[in-house]
Order: sequence, then structure tokens, then C-alpha cells
Amino acid sequence: MIKYYFMWLKLAIVVGILLFLLAIRVNLSLAILIPGILLAILSRMSLSEILTSSYKSLTDYYTLRLFAIIYLVLLLVEIQKYKGSLQQLVKGMEGLFGNKWLTITFSPALIGLLPMPGGALVSAPVLNEALPEENVSPELKTFINFWFRHIWEYFWPLYQGFLVTVAIFGIKTVELMKNQFYFTAIAAILGYLSLLIAFPKLKANGERVNTKKAAASLLRGTWEILLIVILILGLKLDLLISLSLVVLFSLFLSIPNSRKPAIIKQAFNLRLLLLLGSVMLFKGYIMDSEISRFLKSTISGSSGILPVLLVSIPFTIGFLTGVNTAFAGIAFPLFVPIVGHNINQISLLYISGFSGVLLSPLHLCLVLSAEYYEAKLIRVYKYLTIPVMVILVLAIIIFA
Repeated sequence: MIKYYFMWLKLAIVVGILLFLLAIRVNLSLAILIPGILLAILSRMSLSEILTSSYKSLTDYYTLRLFAIIYLVLLLVEIQKYKGSLQQLVKGMEGLFGNKWLTITFSPALIGLLPMPGGALVSAPVLNEALPEENVSPELKTFINFWFRHIWEYFWPLYQGFLVTVAIFGIKTVELMKNQFYFTAIAAILGYLSLLIAFPKLKANGERVNTKKAAASLLRGTWEILLIVILILGLKLDLLISLSLVVLFSLFLSIPNSRKPAIIKQAFNLRLLLLLGSVMLFKGYIMDSEISRFLKSTISGSSGILPVLLVSIPFTIGFLTGVNTAFAGIAFPLFVPIVGHNINQISLLYISGFSGVLLSPLHLCLVLSAEYYEAKLIRVYKYLTIPVMVILVLAIIIFA
């Protein structure tokens, strides 16, 4: 019994230090790595065992695959920035839809298909242009731009949190996509219902301008994304292969030879790669220490507690950090020995963590949107809280 409580004390110390480092805004890579190393030491792993675990974690197939996919996503973003694809996308959206509802919601949604830090600022100007004479509050504009940009993250395989989840649990990308895709539809419906309640008098129709040119512009801005979708979902190609083919094709087709080296270099985000490395090291220490066996034996025998833990731990970390890779990288390694490949429990973990991220005042897209529209962040939550909690409750009902 003493050993049992002593083990929980070790975990409490590690989690406490982790939360403290997050609270004082220590670099996220260090905030994950330091508690991970401490966990290994408290678990009485020798230096040799720690080094072996570190090497195994960083050279694991899923780790190397994750690094490759993340880099390719970043490279695609750089290619699109250089070509002005995002501007083409916005221009196409402005002219294509005669329905104002579609214009103001599909713009952030389409841009959200391409993950990029602070990407909410790309779609933010569209709302001001689409609603020049409407009495729409800055807080409602913030909600529209923020919410519809993030409806894809429940299943879209280019998002880093999704990729980290797949890598940590060693499951197939398509498997998790199939288990969560309909939450994107639920999120879209909840977003529209929120708008209807908040602003029922919004004019439904607008004017179409140069429809053919707008459609062509939209296609130029999104063809890489659409091609990736076709390769993954239509031809059933592996995500890494699909990304590689599309990114290389776009790089050599669209970027001059003189600019290729600079684009390739700009896509190398050392800070992000270090963060992913820290996540995989943390997972390795969990799996190779006595903590893994302890958690599995303790929580697997507590069926009444497990659903609570599956929701509360990732939600809390997501809320504290506002970063998808953080809740996945910090919380999920703890559950690997318990959850295994149980896809429903993995989905509950993911949606719980993502719900915390959506409500986090540290979420970059939320903060940037509020700043752009000069909105009071606290007032945005009157639109945001209910749909997030509805999705979380539905996830608990369906998956728990």
C-alpha cells in the first residue's frame, strides 16, 4: 500500500512541475522534456536505460514519419505563401457565393484546411468586406472567424495535434479520421445555429461577381489541398506518400529554381521539431518506466474512474496551453498503456483535449481574431462556450 501511494506521489510531483512550467510560460519543449526526464529518474531508470529509451523514441518509425509529415505540411504552407494561394482563395470566396452566410463561414473554413500559425488573420478581413453595413459585433465576428476555421480539426490529417495522436497510439490515420469525421459536420451545424440565434436578421443573399473568374481563383488557391484529399480518401494512398507527391509536384511546378532552396529552408521550423521530439521522448519514458505498468494495473481496474480521466486530463492541459500538440503530447503518453488501440477511447481523449484548446484564452487564433476585430475576449465566450460543451458532451455519450 505504501508503494501504491508513493507511486501516485511521484506522478503528482511530475504533473505539478509540468503545470508550473506551463504557468510561468517556459518554452513548451522544455516544459515537456524536463518533467519527462524527472519521471524517468523517479522511476529509477538508470542513465543507460534513459539513453536507450531516448534513442528508441527518436528513431522509432512513427516518430520519423511524424517529423517527415510535419515538415511537408510546413513546406506546403511556404509554397502557398510564395504563390499567393491564400489570397487567391479569399478572392475566389468573395466572388463565388451569392449567399452571404456561405461567404462569411466558408472563407475561414476553407483556409482552415491548411494549418498555419495565426492563420485566422488570413480570413479575418473577409468578414469585414462581407458585412460592411451589418450591425455585427466584434465579438460575433471573432466567433465566426475562429469557430469555422477550426471545424476540420476533428478529422483533418494535416493538423499537428491529429498527427501526434496517430503517432503516439500507433494507429492508422484513416481509422481515426473515420471515427471522428462527423464531428466536423456537428461543429458546422452548431456554428450556424449560433449565428441564427445571435444574428437572425443577416441578409441571406449577396451579389455574385465574375463567377467563373472567382471559381478559377478559388481552384488556384486550393488545388494542392483538394489533390491531397483525393489521394488520401479517393485513391486510399498513405498520408506521407500523398503529401510527398503533392508537395514535390507543387514545388517544382510553381517555384523558380532560384527560390527553391530558400523555400525549403524556410519550412524547417526547428522550434516545432524540437517540440515534437520532446513529446516523443516523454512518451518513451512513460512506456519504458514502471509508471506504465503501474498506470495500466491501477486505472484498468477502475472502470468508474477511467472515463473521468479520459476527459478531464486532456481538457485541462488543452485549456492551460491552447496548443493541440501540447495536450496530445503531454496527456496521451500517460494513456497509451491503458487505452492501447481502443479507437473510441482515443477519440474521447482527442475531442476532450481539443475542447480545452478551443476554450483556451491562450489559443493564438482566438487571441489574434479578437485583437483584429477589437473584441473583448471575455464576451466572445458567450458564443463559444455552449457549442464547445455540446460537442464535448456528445463525445462523452458516444465514446465513453
